[in-house]
Amino acid sequence: MRDTEYARELREPGVMKWPSSGSEARIEKLLIKETGEEEIRFSWWKDGKLAIRPLDLSEHDLITLFSDALAKEVFSEDFKSKLKSML
Repeated sequence: MRDTEYARELREPGVMKWPSSGSEARIEKLLIKETGEEEIRFSWWKDGKLAIRPLDLSEHDLITLFSDALAKEVFSEDFKSKLKSML
């Protein structure tokens, strides 16, 4: 898992890949070093590098990505419970 000056990954990220373009979408659970806070990052990666662009997804792709993140336990039980009650 990645550990940078800014943050450390706490879980393996949820990932959805687009093999034809070398891109992938990620949902990452990070520990932000400056604040000590745990945060969730939605990110777009191209050729193994973080793209400094927004992550745009269709609803289908978002569900695919979210499903992988759930399987990898990126989200806390509290978050999942609150999300379920919203739905």
